[in-house]
Amino acid sequence: MNLHAVVRSIIPAVHPDEAVTWYRSTGQTATDWGQVTRKYAAGVQLVAQVQSEGDAALYYANRAGENSIVRKFYLMADPSTPPASIVRPEARGGDYLKRGDGRFWYVDAVSEDFSANAGWVCVRGVLQDTIPAELQAVVDKETEPESEPEEPEQEAEDGDN
Repeated sequence: MNLHAVVRSIIPAVHPDEAVTWYRSTGQTATDWGQVTRKYAAGVQLVAQVQSEGDAALYYANRAGENSIVRKFYLMADPSTPPASIVRPEARGGDYLKRGDGRFWYVDAVSEDFSANAGWVCVRGVLQDTIPAELQAVVDKETEPESEPEEPEQEAEDGDN
């Protein structure tokens, strides 16, 4: 029995869902000199429930003494590609989430993954002051206005002088 499906309609009535943009880490490339360049996919809109992380969870994650701002994101996710933190076999370095206020959150852990049978995953996000330059380039590309095609200049007719 999928208990989440039973209570799902009640959850947003108590704490509204919000839209977040998920930037999936797609791996990295390295030059012959060892310089690593991270790669990110274009942003995808997901429905999220954002909640505070409990003290006990932070303690067990060895983060109780940090000054980080940490949140839990319950995300409706596609089971074939759920959001993730570090995935070493795929050389992925962790995904990012962007909330409606424009702030970015680094996914540093997957607490629960029920994407295969219930369609959701819970990840821990850490608020970021800055984001990688490679991710900023993806965001900038998405937000730059589309240029309108220039109209060809009309030549003056001979009788207009």
